[in-house]
Amino acid sequence: MGQMEERAAQTGLNIRSGNATACWVFVCNPQKWAIDRFLERGIENDTWGIRPSDRNAVAPGQLGILRVGVDRRSVAERNGRPPLVPGIYALCEVESEAFIGTGAADEFWSPENKRPPGWPTVKIRYLRVYRDHPLAINEIRAARPNASKLLLNGFQASTFPLSADDFHAVIELLGEYPDDLPAGLMQRDLTANKLADLEKKYLFASPEVKARLSRTVERGAVGSVLKRLMAFKCQLCAALGSNSLGFLKPNGENYVEAHHVMPVSKGQIGTLGASNIMILCANHHRQMHYGNVEVIIRDSTFEIGIDRKHVTIRRAAVYEV
Repeated sequence: MGQMEERAAQTGLNIRSGNATACWVFVCNPQKWAIDRFLERGIENDTWGIRPSDRNAVAPGQLGILRVGVDRRSVAERNGRPPLVPGIYALCEVESEAFIGTGAADEFWSPENKRPPGWPTVKIRYLRVYRDHPLAINEIRAARPNASKLLLNGFQASTFPLSADDFHAVIELLGEYPDDLPAGLMQRDLTANKLADLEKKYLFASPEVKARLSRTVERGAVGSVLKRLMAFKCQLCAALGSNSLGFLKPNGENYVEAHHVMPVSKGQIGTLGASNIMILCANHHRQMHYGNVEVIIRDSTFEIGIDRKHVTIRRAAVYEV
């Protein structure tokens, strides 16, 4: 994206309640909630109580880590198992806005510590579980001694925000790559008519989730429809008067790629839509990301400055998909 586009189209990312947090620590006290028994069940979806002060900052698509503190359960409460090591036991994604919970009283809660009704609650999904090989807090402390004191020393609350630097340090120590994380159900079952709802839902998502979502749209149903609409031709090659057809794939289609002109990470409503996608050859797709290219987004066209030339490409209309 070039300076022309930034001047013409950027309006800034809306930050909910002035809080740009997109990474969270979900705090678990095993004496209150038997996290080890829960994780053994392989349950993918759950709810989590959050601090009232966080209710307006937690949003779908934000990522979090599940931190277990000191395991003070008795031998009997642990069913003879060794105590849990303080550390990171799961990587999660928030899947809802905060809502007023009806309470939690499942088998994993100790009788006197069940979550009462009325507590702010969010739906979460477990992306990765490290029950048998948690990332110990001592490992984090050794590798990143200047990390958040709340992360290293513990915090007696249900949630707290984590800086992007600390979150990525933990992810790296876990051996995870954001690009390899599973997509959400709504992303796996994505169709064109779900885009508006989807981008509203993920407006405050973590950058990693937005990037994953962008690739899902580009490679999924919407991208496929637009590729067929453009006859599998590179729109930029065609506008420049060069050969617009790439190599043939085994299925007989010419190879092209879909590109979001305004990055989804900008947080603008409409960035996931078909009218923000351009069909390009692999070379021009890379040039749009890394080359000296300037773009102005008009109501029905993209005006592009590339290789000392200026061309105009029409934007796909909503009804075309």
